[in-house]
Amino acid sequence: MRIRNFGFIVLLCCAACHQEQKKQDTSAKLGDTVQSTQPLDTGSFLTGKSTYQYLKNGDTISLSITVDGEKVQGDLSYAWKEKDRNKGHIDGVLKGDILTADYTFSSEGQESVRQVIFKLSKERALEGYGAMEEKAGKMTFADPKKIAFDEKFALENLAKGQ
Repeated sequence: MRIRNFGFIVLLCCAACHQEQKKQDTSAKLGDTVQSTQPLDTGSFLTGKSTYQYLKNGDTISLSITVDGEKVQGDLSYAWKEKDRNKGHIDGVLKGDILTADYTFSSEGQESVRQVIFKLSKERALEGYGAMEEKAGKMTFADPKKIAFDEKFALENLAKGQ
């Protein structure tokens, strides 16, 4: 149980770091925004299989999904340089270009569940960040309406242009 709590604390700290980074970056230049405010290009690509990946500075995030109507299933993994890795399965729904899913993953031998949100487009997937709380044994967003989509870790569609 201590390891699970430690894992949730690490996830919350990572989210807080992302929030602090956004505050610092927005004071730079107007053109250097890290939060997406424009709607992303959506279309018929939101059907079938898609694979998105972030690969930079030794960090890797991979998202492979299969979309069937509003139902989405797939795999998600995070491999941060010099940090714990976690890999698991997502099961969720797609409303417009927003994917909301439960991410069941293993990290350090413990299985956990947390909610994830991605804004999908033909070119990329942006993960949503926000305050989280534990409900019924899983971490969920406290207020899904207050999600920030961070372009710092934009996952590129590996099949874009096809």
